Amino acid sequence: MRICFLVHELGRAGGAETIRSYARRLEAHDDFEVDVVFTDPRVAAGRPDVRGGSGPYDVAIATWWATAAQLWRVPARRRALLLQSIESRFYEERHFFERLAAEEVLSLPVTYVTIATWMRDLLAELRPDAPCELVARGIDKSVFAPRSRRPRHGPLRVLVDGQPSMWFKGVREAVACVRAMREPAELTVVAGNPEDADGVDGARVVGGLDAPAMADLYADHDVLLKLSRVESLGLGPVEAAHVGTPAVVTPYTGHDEHGLVVGFDDEPGTVRALDRLAHDGELLGALSEGALDTAREWPSDESAGDSFAAAVRRIADAPAPDPEPALADLARSRRRWLELTREQTRQAEAAVSERDRLRRALMEAREHVEELNVAMRGLEAVVAQKDRQIDDIRSERAYRAAVAVRRALLRRGR
Repeated sequence: MRICFLVHELGRAGGAETIRSYARRLEAHDDFEVDVVFTDPRVAAGRPDVRGGSGPYDVAIATWWATAAQLWRVPARRRALLLQSIESRFYEERHFFERLAAEEVLSLPVTYVTIATWMRDLLAELRPDAPCELVARGIDKSVFAPRSRRPRHGPLRVLVDGQPSMWFKGVREAVACVRAMREPAELTVVAGNPEDADGVDGARVVGGLDAPAMADLYADHDVLLKLSRVESLGLGPVEAAHVGTPAVVTPYTGHDEHGLVVGFDDEPGTVRALDRLAHDGELLGALSEGALDTAREWPSDESAGDSFAAAVRRIADAPAPDPEPALADLARSRRRWLELTREQTRQAEAAVSERDRLRRALMEAREHVEELNVAMRGLEAVVAQKDRQIDDIRSERAYRAAVAVRRALLRRGR
């Protein structure tokens, strides 16, 4: 069975590692031949180590909203979308059109493969007609394994997980919470790109670590702090749980799989939770045991790979999804986004109009200032002329004589 993954890039992010993991596990089965196809030819030219084919394929799998548009350019009997998050949520309000494009992938006539139960449930509400497979991301349990943990002495060792430059990761907020603790604490930030870690000055920042180094890093800390606003699952707390390190997390989607939960934007509550863990070793130990209990139920890489292979086989064997409901949903989506685009355009035009008005007002103000400057220079010339006339009068003999007489009269009057 020939399978291809359509990818935009394969960087260090957890989503890219999920794709690599599934591709490796498929290739471990004798009945699969797997290609990784870059949708950007410039990226493909720089990756000679990745095999890319031209089809035909039994199943073509898009892996990101920007790759979904290429699904129908690849010859394939069946098409699927690996949905690792609701990707429109990664964009801020100002990224209006990216959000639009990312949301439209939920209206395609494909089979969806999700990695978390919350996405499967959401799709069931939004697209009850769409076939959906759930395959949880597996963990390499030979690397992320329980460690013997010595009784803690000294400061609470806190590991903050996330890339500081990503607005939705909440890294700066997490760092602020650790620094606001009353109890002593040691802070480390682990980021995918530690060179781009502005806003966490004074913190130890690490990154670019392989799986064994990440397992050691989790084990070297007492608690993992993750205050994300948007996550698909949050792989860090799951990996940390496997070595016995508990997590403090915000209620992002997927948080119910793990962690002690604190509120969004609740710095006082988060600080109190960390301070309690710092002085309550019994609670910290109980959370560590709970993390290990959660980890025991989590699928391994091997079982997740087998589940993914079974899902792909079902997709290949099943009839193609009926395109009619998808097209109807896409039409509704387009209509809604048309209205939103009109409003966005109206606001943009109003902003441009306001900008032009302010620009005209600024130009008028500059003209008035220049007129005032000209008038001021004229007054300065008049004053200078008067000063010269006064100096000329003061230099005359008659003026000096009159001044001398006045001074003499003043002395006599005393």
